[in-house]
Amino acid sequence: MPRPPLALLLAALVAATPAGAEDEPPARGELVSLHFAWPAPARAKVTYRRTRLRTGRPTGTFTARYETLAQATDGGLSLSTRATTWRGDLPFPPALAKEAIRASECVVQRIRPEGEFAALDGVEALRPVLARVLEDARIPQEQAERALALALAATRADAEELWNLSAGFWTGAELKIGETYEMQSEAELPLLPGVRGGQVVEFGVRRRVPCAAAEREPRCVEAVLRSTPDREALERAAPALLARLLPSGEAPPEDATKELSAGSELLLVTDPATLLPRRIVWTKAVRLGGGDRGPPRAEQVDRSEWDYRWLAPEPAPKRRGAPVAARAPR
Repeated sequence: MPRPPLALLLAALVAATPAGAEDEPPARGELVSLHFAWPAPARAKVTYRRTRLRTGRPTGTFTARYETLAQATDGGLSLSTRATTWRGDLPFPPALAKEAIRASECVVQRIRPEGEFAALDGVEALRPVLARVLEDARIPQEQAERALALALAATRADAEELWNLSAGFWTGAELKIGETYEMQSEAELPLLPGVRGGQVVEFGVRRRVPCAAAEREPRCVEAVLRSTPDREALERAAPALLARLLPSGEAPPEDATKELSAGSELLLVTDPATLLPRRIVWTKAVRLGGGDRGPPRAEQVDRSEWDYRWLAPEPAPKRRGAPVAARAPR
């Protein structure tokens, strides 16, 4: 996933081609300008769902519900969470879940005024919980320290990736509805954190849609982004990918490298006037075989979904004779 704002990447476009005719919306060709202008304060009820499908294993599901709060700061915005609940296949042992939730709510994102990801504060709050997990697993101390450092770095990378998916990548873009833009980039390969390679990235605004189910006016847009590693990158990463796909001890078939495919796809529903997200669906997949020849021999698909319901700001403390009115972000 490209990290810089889209406005800085448009010069790298190598092609621009129309989207498929079957998806042609009534407003095809309309130019949409996407601007970062989150109101502050702003708060939303968020539901996050993660589903993992892997050949030969039960489907894993995890659901988190929380409230996110955006507040103005001297350096832009701070984003924090509260009222978090978890269900399903938890990311921590059940005995540590409450402690892990409290630690996660200490983490605060910092966003620059222009909409760029700036920093992730409070990550160290996660260290004691992660250390307990490693201690219970009897990981040697030196190895545990390295694992802790990697885990905390991954937390920051994941936060930055989500921000770029929902806002940072699109900030300042002007895109025609119904057209697909293409560029070359370098990014992590799906399901292999830290392993980077060449990618073909396709993106665009597909159509206008209502921002919420109860609305009729199509104030929001549906944006899509697809990233596909090039063949050279896939071949270099083939041993690691096959180790993720195949059962332990199973030898890969002779044609495995040629049959490997991988990619990621984003669907984003957002308000182009503010880039307040309403829905994000981010899918990463690796497959061995499949396509026109039938179902894949093995696959792993990770699908993450975020649904946002933006609320009226919490009223400030009332002063005598000065009623306070709150209005939900539009």
